[in-house]
Amino acid sequence: MSLHVIRVEFAPRMMTREQAAYYLSLSLRDLDVLREQKEITPKGRGRRVLYDKVDLDRVADRMPERPASRGQNK
Repeated sequence: MSLHVIRVEFAPRMMTREQAAYYLSLSLRDLDVLREQKEITPKGRGRRVLYDKVDLDRVADRMPERPASRGQNK
């Protein structure tokens, strides 16, 4: 009898600084600015700094829309 394992890939609930910046398509510095402006608050235990996916989604939802550039259709 063979056992078939299904692997499901998904974003982790808590992300490191690097993962959070990648998830939001931001630079590390831009993520740090959001933190300095109190738009996002990291969480964690001890020295480990983590960002909650729910908070990252909230930040992404509040990002302004950009108008289409010339030659692009909406």
